[in-house]
Amino acid sequence: MAEQKWPRAIQKLLAGLNDEASAGALLGLAFDFAVDQPVSTYVDAERLLGHLDRALDERVIEAYVRDHLRPFHDREAERAVARDDVVADWLTAEVQAELRALAAKPVEFDRRMLEGIVKQDSVRHMLRSIIEETLGRFVESFKSTLSSLSGGRLGMGRGLLGGITGQIEAQLQKAVASFVGGSMNLMLERLVAILASPETARQLARSKLQAYDAAVKTKTRKIAKGALKLPLDDLLETVPGLIAHNLARPEVRAGIVAEVEAWLAIEGDKAVRELWAEPAHVAALRAEVVEQGAPLLRAFAATEGFRGWLAAHS
Repeated sequence: MAEQKWPRAIQKLLAGLNDEASAGALLGLAFDFAVDQPVSTYVDAERLLGHLDRALDERVIEAYVRDHLRPFHDREAERAVARDDVVADWLTAEVQAELRALAAKPVEFDRRMLEGIVKQDSVRHMLRSIIEETLGRFVESFKSTLSSLSGGRLGMGRGLLGGITGQIEAQLQKAVASFVGGSMNLMLERLVAILASPETARQLARSKLQAYDAAVKTKTRKIAKGALKLPLDDLLETVPGLIAHNLARPEVRAGIVAEVEAWLAIEGDKAVRELWAEPAHVAALRAEVVEQGAPLLRAFAATEGFRGWLAAHS
């Protein structure tokens, strides 16, 4: 743009914007104004949905997973080997104590849930198979014992005992089938009672506690190595579609709006600066905005676009 003679006020403005200290002071004023506004000035539930739609667009997520998430996993796996740390190193003593106490709590199953589970055909089939196999092995063991007796020192009684053995085996097999067929409901009821008992709850709590103690001693490199055995690329490929699918669901969108509105009911009237825990945190962010923004503001003030806007409004 050709050089032109600006009105005196515009000249002073340009001079101020060209001076780093003055540009920084202006940015500081703008920052103070911005953080003194109520949170609700910037946050609106319906607008937030639009931002999410754009930020979580399936193509954007695909690129993020490909360019960032997948390479991050590989780099983190290498760092885990170099760190040689365990899971407990990532947890404070307080968190470890809370998690351990949670693991030590007895596991109390809902009896109605257990009854619903054992009524399923797959469970009944599995339990029937286990019982039949166990009793079948007992019959085979008993048959083997009788056979050894009939063929050992009994000499001439071998044939007689062999016939008796066959009869006993047939009777046992019939008894097994009858027992299993007539006792399934009773056994399932007993299984529910055992699972719902206080003793089972205590036993499972001990198992959970042992599992927790083992987990916090696990090397993180071992976890990373285990993750590499998963079809990670195939799993990550499904992430963009999964996010897009759920974000498009009306009930999910309604839930997001409801939660944002609930958050605004508590925080909406507060000034933005009140969201920080300490005034020093706001001051640190202000200094950073001024430091990083002043050179950008000066560069912006020198652009033809800005000067053209000034010319149109002077």
